[in-house]
Amino acid sequence: MAIRLIWKVGLAALFLALLSSVALAQGSSSTITGVVTDPTGAVIPRAKVTITNQSTGISYSADTTSSGTYAFASLPVGQYSITVEMPGFKTFSSKDNVLEVGRPTIIDVKMAVGERTEVVSVESAYEKLEASDAKIGNIVEQKAIESLPLNGRNPLALIALEPGVVQRSYGGAGSGIHINGSRDRAYNVTIDGIDANESTVPNPMSNLYRLNPDNVQEFRVVTSNATPEEGRNSGANMAVATRSGTNEYHGNIFEFFRNTALNSNEFFANAQGSKKPEIKLNQFGAEGGGPIIKNKTFFFAS
Repeated sequence: MAIRLIWKVGLAALFLALLSSVALAQGSSSTITGVVTDPTGAVIPRAKVTITNQSTGISYSADTTSSGTYAFASLPVGQYSITVEMPGFKTFSSKDNVLEVGRPTIIDVKMAVGERTEVVSVESAYEKLEASDAKIGNIVEQKAIESLPLNGRNPLALIALEPGVVQRSYGGAGSGIHINGSRDRAYNVTIDGIDANESTVPNPMSNLYRLNPDNVQEFRVVTSNATPEEGRNSGANMAVATRSGTNEYHGNIFEFFRNTALNSNEFFANAQGSKKPEIKLNQFGAEGGGPIIKNKTFFFAS
């Protein structure tokens, strides 16, 4: 009886751990805010605002405040649609509003007088300018991670392409990637909002950060004027958002192959009659995700 009870408790703990990992993979990463006004510019309180993640179908609803504002915090990155409803006004509808990691999206809505059954459709109504802070940085999207060359398949190596970045590779102290003159270990990295820094030498090129590129949705690099919630070190502050399953099944199987036979020799090595440096590298992997319960629960593994 005791053995059976322990087995059931262990199974329940494993189930809860899997659920927590699914929730963690969603990765709260940014916010959507805005103000709802009428044609004269006056704010509209108690308007019903609904946003929907277009990949997962998950919706969130809230009413505007007395000042006509609304806010949805801790949202996964992706594309969102928004609808706003209020008696006496046409329903406002907008889709393909992009939410990026660490960059709050502002969608201000101007309602038109009319019947609620009438719909005013607007595409991509979000504010693309940095209106809430003065930080300097860039978003590295999944397409760039997939398409740009990655020697070693560490997606964070792409910070070398950012303005103000110098890469020194002569070896020893001071070698590595420097951000605006800072030390090569002055980094702050979070993964889905969780601290992911080696305690003594935080460096995204170390083995600690061997992220699978296929598991990264996108990441944000802030090289100057980081805000208090994301800035800790003088170099780059990096926020990584991992991928999630969606309402569609997607998968991929791959091999990355490097071999001496595919490489040319260096000019000076040829002149000295030296052989090509030998290299044999085969990296195999797979990734896939999809719905468990559509619009509710998803899985992703890589």
